[in-house]
Order: sequence, then structure tokens, then C-alpha cells
Amino acid sequence: MRTPARVLTVALSFAVMFVAGTAAAMADAPTGGAWPDGEKKSDLDLLLLFGGGTLVLFVVVALFGLLTARNNYVPPAPSTELATTSDNAPVQH
Repeated sequence: MRTPARVLTVALSFAVMFVAGTAAAMADAPTGGAWPDGEKKSDLDLLLLFGGGTLVLFVVVALFGLLTARNNYVPPAPSTELATTSDNAPVQH
């Protein structure tokens, strides 16, 4: 496949997807007065819906992090002795 054919394929795919996406978006809303409008949400309802859900998610993630990040490992105290090997003993790997 040559470069112009690839470019034409990408452009044609974009145009088809754009038209299909636009048609789906237009079909999403009813035409005319067939369906009555729903109840309007207040600003407080919207704030609780979006902000409250986000806040609860942050709290749940923080609690999960606190519960799973326990400090169980206690490193040993530093030693003043040096581990040495003599020339007679083989080095252990």
C-alpha cells in the first residue's frame, strides 16, 4: 500500500466515523414536544452528585491506603562486628 492510499484511507475513515457519530448525537434528543422536560436539578443537587461522589471516592481510597500500609517490618539494629572471611574459607554466593 502506498502513502497516498494510506492517507486517503485514514481521511475516509475519519469522515465516515464523523458522520456516524453526528447522526448518533442527533438521534439522542427527541424532536418536538413528544416528551416532557424532566425536573430541573438545583445547583446543590448537582454539587452533591458530582462533588460528593468524588469526595467519597477520595475518602475510600485514603482509608484503603491507610489500612494496607501498615509498618510491620522492623530492621535489625546496626552491628559493630564486621563479617570477614579468611583466605582458607570459600566465598559463599
